[in-house]
Amino acid sequence: EVKPGMKNRFCGENGDLPESFPYRAKALFAFQDIDGVDVCFFGMHVQEYGSDSPMPNTRRVYLAYLDSVHFFRPKPLRTAVYHEILLGYLDYVKQLGYTMAHIWACPPSEGDDYIFHCHPPEQKIPKPKRLQEWYKKMLDRGIIKRIVLDYKDILKQAVEDDLSIPVGLPYFEGD
Repeated sequence: EVKPGMKNRFCGENGDLPESFPYRAKALFAFQDIDGVDVCFFGMHVQEYGSDSPMPNTRRVYLAYLDSVHFFRPKPLRTAVYHEILLGYLDYVKQLGYTMAHIWACPPSEGDDYIFHCHPPEQKIPKPKRLQEWYKKMLDRGIIKRIVLDYKDILKQAVEDDLSIPVGLPYFEGD
């Protein structure tokens, strides 16, 4: 459902923004058997906007939240495993006919948690630039594997699409 503030601020009297953008919410988790115990080490919340969702959200996915706890073993393979999970998901939705994916690439504020209730105290929260580089590395790998065709930030996309009003951008629940 589109929030009233968005409609009031950016839409004219004709209300040129749909009342809602239907989507399917999914939560994906990864577990590893560690010493006979199933340990969840990765979680991701996504929103899938299908063909029934109006433009500009049609056939887009939004990776709203991604979170991990550093329990995966062996430690040197953590990033590769996280990237493989993400690329596996992107390949899956691509095969289903989704045409664009959007990633929320901002780390939580100190003391906030996205999915897991708490993190080990020694686990560091990446700075924004480092997190963006982490995603870029994953997307570059996706290009090599022919899962990802291209990627760019939302500002560059808006300039290329010659968008002049905010309602031309996709509208995602929670943002």
